[in-house]
Amino acid sequence: MALKKVSHSHISAETPEALFRDIKNKQSKGLLSHQADILRKYCQPENLNLPDVALQLPTGSGKTVVGLLIGEWRRSRFNEKVVYLCPTVQLVNQVVGQSLTIFGIKANAFTGKRAEYSPTIKAEYTNAETIAITTYSGLFNTNPFFNNADIIILDDAHAAENYIAKYWSLSIERHKHSTLFKALVSAMRGIVLDAHYSRLMSTSPDLGDIQWVEKIPTPFLYERLEEITTIIDTHIKDITELQYSWSVLRDHLFSCHIYSSYNSILIRPVLPPTRTHQPFSNPKQRIYMSATLGEGGELERLAGTEKITRLPVPDGWDQQGIGRRFFFFPERSLNEEAALNLAIDMIKETPKTLILLPNNSTEIELAQQISTATNYKIFNASEIEKSKQPFISEEKAVAIVANRYDGIDLGGDECRLLIVKGLQKAVNLQEKFLVTRMPASILFNDRVLTRIVQAVGRCTRSDNDYAAVVALGSELNDFLLDKNKRKFLHPEIQAEIEYGIEQSKNVQPSDFIENLQIFLKHKEEWNEAEKDIIDLRDGLKQSQLPGIEKLQVSVAHEVKYQNALWSGNFEKAVEECRSVLSSLSGDDVKGYRAFWCYLAGSAAWIAAQRGIASMERVARDFFKRAASTTEGVSWLYQLSRLNLEENNENQVDKLRLTFVIEGLESQLSLYGNFNDKKFEAEVKLILENLWRVKDTQEDSKAFENGHERLGRLLGYQAGNSNGDADPDPWWIADDDFCIVFEDHSTNNHGNSLGATKVRQAASHPNWIKQNISSLRKESEILPVVVTPCKNITSGAAPHTQDVCYWNQQEFQDWAEKAITVVRDLKRTFPGEANLEWRETAMKAYQDYGLDPASLAKNLRANKLTNLPISG
Repeated sequence: MALKKVSHSHISAETPEALFRDIKNKQSKGLLSHQADILRKYCQPENLNLPDVALQLPTGSGKTVVGLLIGEWRRSRFNEKVVYLCPTVQLVNQVVGQSLTIFGIKANAFTGKRAEYSPTIKAEYTNAETIAITTYSGLFNTNPFFNNADIIILDDAHAAENYIAKYWSLSIERHKHSTLFKALVSAMRGIVLDAHYSRLMSTSPDLGDIQWVEKIPTPFLYERLEEITTIIDTHIKDITELQYSWSVLRDHLFSCHIYSSYNSILIRPVLPPTRTHQPFSNPKQRIYMSATLGEGGELERLAGTEKITRLPVPDGWDQQGIGRRFFFFPERSLNEEAALNLAIDMIKETPKTLILLPNNSTEIELAQQISTATNYKIFNASEIEKSKQPFISEEKAVAIVANRYDGIDLGGDECRLLIVKGLQKAVNLQEKFLVTRMPASILFNDRVLTRIVQAVGRCTRSDNDYAAVVALGSELNDFLLDKNKRKFLHPEIQAEIEYGIEQSKNVQPSDFIENLQIFLKHKEEWNEAEKDIIDLRDGLKQSQLPGIEKLQVSVAHEVKYQNALWSGNFEKAVEECRSVLSSLSGDDVKGYRAFWCYLAGSAAWIAAQRGIASMERVARDFFKRAASTTEGVSWLYQLSRLNLEENNENQVDKLRLTFVIEGLESQLSLYGNFNDKKFEAEVKLILENLWRVKDTQEDSKAFENGHERLGRLLGYQAGNSNGDADPDPWWIADDDFCIVFEDHSTNNHGNSLGATKVRQAASHPNWIKQNISSLRKESEILPVVVTPCKNITSGAAPHTQDVCYWNQQEFQDWAEKAITVVRDLKRTFPGEANLEWRETAMKAYQDYGLDPASLAKNLRANKLTNLPISG
């Protein structure tokens, strides 16, 4: 066999631009000006050898060719091994296809199992002959092929958090991993609040139970590390997909956090300790590419990196965007059901539609509804992620993608209609805890904006591309219709949204359809609208998120904290927490500051348990600061209870009120801010039931139902029983306070209250102790009779001593006032945990006597024994 000619891949092109000019076998006519600008900035000496550098280019502006050119240039000029990461397999194949056919750059796709990689492409990568294109999971796994790369390029870097953090996350699902889930829930008893444990054990949870998320406090978790480790070790043998993550976390469980909800349990560190993963930490340079990089350290947090240098956006892109979107807001003129029906009618107007959902809860039902109404073929996320070709090839199709606002590109005629239903505020339990409970949502403001930008840009992938965007769901509408929130978006998107809001005002379904047809035809009739949007844009500016500079300053120390904690250096971790806290001053970052006080206390507490005695006082001081900084996380008060200056009675009152306000937030979150119809429908039902007081059994049950619903609306844990002698509604606050009622609702106001009702009421505390497991044995339980009667029979008198009395008319009046307070608080409820709102809510409850302490005081002052005896 003749010897082969040896090819020399090393070339002398001095810049990526020069390299691109040398590539003759390409379809691309040349680089756009902004692409050339960003390449020149990258090649400046001060940027070329940075360990971490980020390039920002708008969605659809051609960042793929920028990344490929940088990778190919470094490979060919410096003989470096280059790995290019994508979120999905579909995008890997898409980039590889574009690389050769459009840009003339050879690249190889590495997907599937490592053992199935072909010897040829492995050799070409190892010898730095071609760029390797793979998914994030191709690098972030326990046995990656790419363990010696020189350059890593992270495409869609904003989406990397899901893929990077997954390597250090163990996600246990109730239905998928039921035996392990149940075992862990059992181990949580006594180290989570009893109310949350009851939620996890419930066989018939309500929506509030399902949405609730709790965290095991680190000091309590530390007590059971060995037990939890043994449980997971025992069950994990049968769960292959969890074994690799557990192998990473197992010996570092002390540095992790456990979050639990009704459907899942998440175990993970606060930040991914990426520097412990050599395939990611060893390369000379990591290059992050995204349309939205964020300015508050968001990129550093998701990558576990202390500092990433951002190259400035090319001139002009701070005001102009890519493509054109026409936003529709059906819920501005229609109710939710009519808006969804309209969206389905709009689907019929175009061959292809992409629908984005924040979670899987409604995916199947929506798919069935659309399929029945349209006969279009339905595709799900996993089908689209493998390849979009079947969707594109179908004559009429709808892709429904849940929990994914990135990684799906459908440009041009591939899709002209995008429906975004709901707002993805949190993608995992840690995010949800920090947003809804801590409250540290400021950390995720940038992330939420990024998700919105990514979502609405899925079908506009080039400068002359266009797509209609339909916004559904109260949370998304609340956000986009609020000028104070959308001002943080890019001016182009702001203008498109503002134009869409005006076009959606006071219009009929037929008007929406007509406007959609005008837009899709994209003829001269649309030109005037185009001018209006540009005029709006030119008058808008993008505002900076509050607290962004503080978050940027703190992030390096946050990363150092995580690395110190992971390695068991607890004193260093506490030191880094102090540095983080020194950056987080002011009310705008108050919730996040409380979280870091808690983390500092937790690190100090573990240090004390490991023998550093001086750290015990440090831990208590930090827990005290955390508890005093935030209102609404009741176990923080438990951690700090020994060191609080308040007397024990005041502390108990605060714990109970905190529990109730947490419940109120949960209730208001269910109703949403944009549309009051659900809330008002619930209020109407409560009031109708409370005033429906006649003599039939049905009417009595209606009163009890309204009574129970009122307690739940106010934020109490409320329930009712069905037995004849069992209690009527009960309201619970925290794990040590309960008001249990006997509802004697009747129109016979002149009657006296008899012995049977009083004896039943007096026995209710014993029933509660025996049947309600969420309450501690020493709980305060107040039995109360609600009745229109104003005197008692002589037979009832001996049983009245500990039973409280609430006149029915006074109770009904109180209920109306209580609902008014809740309605007032709802007007200002931000939709997520917020310290200022919590303080307002707690004060309102105290002022109007809705808090447990006031209720207990007022009820104790009105005992049945004080009523006159008839006859």
